[in-house]
Amino acid sequence: MFWTRVATSVVIAPVSLGAVYYGFPVFQLFVGLMAAAVFWEFVHIVGKAGFPPRAVLALWTTFAAIGLATANILLSFAVIFAAWLVLLRTDERDNRASLSTIQTGLIYASIPAVCLIAVRETAGAETVFWVLAVVWGTDIGAYFSGRSIGGPKLAPGISPNKTWSGALGGALAGVISAVVLSTVLGIPSSLQCVLFALFLSIVSQIGDLAESRFKRVHAVKDSGTWMPGHGGVMDRVDGLWAATPIAAIICAAFGGMASW
Repeated sequence: MFWTRVATSVVIAPVSLGAVYYGFPVFQLFVGLMAAAVFWEFVHIVGKAGFPPRAVLALWTTFAAIGLATANILLSFAVIFAAWLVLLRTDERDNRASLSTIQTGLIYASIPAVCLIAVRETAGAETVFWVLAVVWGTDIGAYFSGRSIGGPKLAPGISPNKTWSGALGGALAGVISAVVLSTVLGIPSSLQCVLFALFLSIVSQIGDLAESRFKRVHAVKDSGTWMPGHGGVMDRVDGLWAATPIAAIICAAFGGMASW
C-alpha cells in the first residue's frame, strides 16, 4: 500500500505542479476535473447510487464558475449562489431536505475550486506552489511522524489512526516546507509568512478530519478508487479543499507570498 501510494504521488505531483505553472487554460481544466470528481464522489457517497438531473445542473455550474473565476471572482460566486437558489426551490417544492445532497455537494465542490483559481489569478503561481507545499508537507509529515512516534490518538472516534504526534509533526513539516520553498524562490520568510503557513496547516488537518468523519458517517472507507493507494479525489484533496478558501482570503487581504 505504501509503495502504491508513493508511485501514484510520483505521477500526480508533476502533473499538478505543471498545471499550476502553465496557468490558463490548463490549470482551469485541471481544477475543473478535480472539482467534478469531488462532486461525483460526494453525491455517490451520500446518495449511494444514481446521478439525478439536479446533479447535472450543479456539475455544470461548477464548471461555469471555475471558468468565470479567471475573469471575475464575484461573478463566479454569483453563479454558484444562483444555482444553489434554484436547487433550494426545487428541493422545497419536492419536499426534499432543506439542505440536500446536491446543494451541499455544489458548495463543497465549487467554492474551494473557485478559490484556488482566485489564488492563482490574484497572487500568482508561486503562491499556489506555497499553498501546496504547506498542505503536502503537512500530509507527509503527519504520516511519517504519526507512524514513527505514535502516542495518544488525536480523534479516535473520527479517525483512529491519527495521533497528536502526527498532527504536531504535520504542522511542523508544513511550516518547514513553506519556508524552504520561499528560500528556493528567493523570497525571505517573515514571521507573518510562518504564521500563515502554520494556520493553513492546521486548517488542512481539520479538513482531513472532517472528510474522515463524513466517510465514517456514511460507512465508506475511501471516497473512490480513482487513485491507487490514496482512494478517491476527495481523499487526496480534503486538506487542500479546506485550506484554499482561507488562502484566498489571506491573498485578498495581504497579497501573495512575495508580499508576506
